[in-house]
Amino acid sequence: MIHLQRFTTLLCLSSLLCTCGPAEVKEVEPTTVIGSIRYEESPKLLEATLNVTPTPVTAPAIVGNTLNSVSGVGNGHYRGRLQTEFSAAFDLNVTGHPAIVVRFSAPFADSIPAVLSKSRSVKIPTMKTGLTENENLVLFLEPKDRSVPKRILLQGPTSTGILTLPKETMTDVKPGRYTAYLIKQQLQKDSTATLKTSLQTEYFTKSIPVEVKE
Repeated sequence: MIHLQRFTTLLCLSSLLCTCGPAEVKEVEPTTVIGSIRYEESPKLLEATLNVTPTPVTAPAIVGNTLNSVSGVGNGHYRGRLQTEFSAAFDLNVTGHPAIVVRFSAPFADSIPAVLSKSRSVKIPTMKTGLTENENLVLFLEPKDRSVPKRILLQGPTSTGILTLPKETMTDVKPGRYTAYLIKQQLQKDSTATLKTSLQTEYFTKSIPVEVKE
């Protein structure tokens, strides 16, 4: 009788143990980093504007420089700027995650001719390689009188780094003196189980004086 009671007790305990499921695993919300990072060739200025959710314990940093929290727009907003030499890759650090590598490939403005003609097309070698599908290149022509600038867009992907200006794009550009510069834009996105990033990068070249003629 005693043996039967012990057997019954063990059977009940075994049933209880078997019906207990595994401990519930709490899902961790991934960190999301959204923003823009721009570099100006002159005066060698790096700027970052970010929104990080959930709000990290400490502010993010770029090239080792901590960004400033932006008040009045909610938690997780940061901004900063610093003068630094250009690098093809800058490290962006967010608490609890490996460094996010922000990559740039700089166009060069020196190849923009000193004179642009409205009557013929021109090809300008502005990059070592062509644009990817996530990149575009913008040529800005700013009049000396500070009137409305002319914006000419080259959308990726392209097979070469040559910017072609058909004469038709110059139809509404008045003859005169301008300041020209290039902006290369790129969207960099990545996603893991713990980190999602969407960063718009912009590289501004130095300005070049040009003259537009008929």
